[in-house]
Amino acid sequence: MSEGDWTRGDSRVLPFCAPQPGTHQVAQGLQLVGSSNARRSPDLVPTLFRTRQSHSTSVSALQLSRVTQSNIGAPMPGIFDIENPDHRAFVPEGTCFLAYRGSIAHNMYVPESDPHSIDDVDLMGVVLGEPRHYFGLHEWSRRGTREVKEGRYDCVFYENRKMFGLLLQGNPNVMSMLWLRPQDYLILNEPGRRILQNRRLFDGKHVYTAFAGYATQQLTKMETRDQAQLREYIALTFEAKKRGIHPNQPGIAENVPSGYAPGSDEAMNAAFHTDAALLLRLRTYMKKGENLGYLGDKRKRLILEHGYDAKNAAHCIRLLRMASEYLRTGELTVFRPDAAELLEIKRGKWPLSRVKEHAQDLFAEMQNARDASPLPEGPETQRAEALLVDILTDHLANARKV
Repeated sequence: MSEGDWTRGDSRVLPFCAPQPGTHQVAQGLQLVGSSNARRSPDLVPTLFRTRQSHSTSVSALQLSRVTQSNIGAPMPGIFDIENPDHRAFVPEGTCFLAYRGSIAHNMYVPESDPHSIDDVDLMGVVLGEPRHYFGLHEWSRRGTREVKEGRYDCVFYENRKMFGLLLQGNPNVMSMLWLRPQDYLILNEPGRRILQNRRLFDGKHVYTAFAGYATQQLTKMETRDQAQLREYIALTFEAKKRGIHPNQPGIAENVPSGYAPGSDEAMNAAFHTDAALLLRLRTYMKKGENLGYLGDKRKRLILEHGYDAKNAAHCIRLLRMASEYLRTGELTVFRPDAAELLEIKRGKWPLSRVKEHAQDLFAEMQNARDASPLPEGPETQRAEALLVDILTDHLANARKV
């Protein structure tokens, strides 16, 4: 990453990158209100502005406009709708680093117009807390982590110490944040730049364990969801929405969407429930967490259609390929050159047997890459800790001057 990749504003260092042919151009610039030196991209100008105060902690809203080009250079429907005030992501005060993660960062975003689209707009940020979070009785959010879901945005923010801990463990999602394209960073000020410039401190063969663990988890989840439970969950969800009593949108009645089979046994059973019984059963499913409760309606239907969770399958294959490449070369390729094939998997085009066979081959390949890797055994923990101390010392010294 060259010095010229970044443009300085009054208070933050902001990414700026002109559109490149053949790339998935997502964001080229970010303008901060009150930052007179921030540069504008002529094609895309997201805006960061303050919107509310909550418990003495100010937060900001990040409203971005549109995607200009897909990875094949064709026009792409906008991920962000600047005319819709609900399409915003709230960014905590003290955020020094904010970037795309997930499908946008991986070059695997499927637009909403696609019938197989189940993608959110995923963001990850790093936050420097207030002095009371380091010297007082207050903890920044809950165990240094805050998740924000606003419309189609799915954001996670880590306090700086928590971020360093995850990096030292080789966490794949957090490691990837250090290896993005310049245009994928939406906020990057001086502390964030220092982390990126020192990303080699976190290199090591130890990442094998973390990547293998995450890939195994995806492989297991891919086919562990009970088909009968999925059908009942779908039926309960749409019956509650039709009556206008769904817990996530009470009082808003919906027409039954196309693709919902009102003649199915599950639908018939749901229709005969009283409101109280329906909500009781629905909440039982909603509490099942990540493996079932958090799944969107479209994703549940796609799992039934394919016979397995194709999104988990694509994650598994991507993680294994990324890990093998990194262990061999020391370079983590987040923006995937093999996106077309990974999207085939994500859309359920591969039979389950092919996915599992390919995954086993990749597990073996990753182990061989680890055994022959030129990387050190583990990260440079002492130097990483010294960097963290320097960043926090400077931040807290500046905070006292304000």
